[in-house]
Amino acid sequence: MRNTIVKIASFALAPVVGATLFATAPAAAKVDEPFSIFKISNVKYTKKAKAGGFVSYSFKATNTGPHDADYYWIGGILPKAVDTKKKIYWSGAKGTECEWAGREFWCWAPYVLEVGDSDVLSIKFRLKKNARGTQVGQVGAIAYDVPSGAEDLDRRALKELGIKGWIYTKKVKTVVVK
Repeated sequence: MRNTIVKIASFALAPVVGATLFATAPAAAKVDEPFSIFKISNVKYTKKAKAGGFVSYSFKATNTGPHDADYYWIGGILPKAVDTKKKIYWSGAKGTECEWAGREFWCWAPYVLEVGDSDVLSIKFRLKKNARGTQVGQVGAIAYDVPSGAEDLDRRALKELGIKGWIYTKKVKTVVVK
């Protein structure tokens, strides 16, 4: 069905600012428009938190088209001071599943996101007790232009075929206070 987080995490590790475009195709290949463009909105997050306290993120990812999104994830990267040893809580649409790899979290729903439809996700986690300064995270969506029959290919095979992927994120900042 879907690739595991380990396979997609390498795509998401690229530096991201706003709606950054990255392609897995060779440099000489022409980069076309994505099948599905996501708009990240209704971003709500904890602006100030104590060290060791809870931080919450919630956001909406809307498929603005031009095509339905059938191979996408919503999620992001938690701040450096996230306490990964504590339980992390999340909620999304019915049937949504999430996977974690370090500070990254990516979730998917068991349905196709049609043009104009949205997916929402909320996440709550604790900061480490020694957290200081401004903690920066990212929330958003990753969409791939994967043709039928190529859903289970690994990264190397996708690259050889020139399968393109796009990531759309927004930064969220939480100031740690005393």
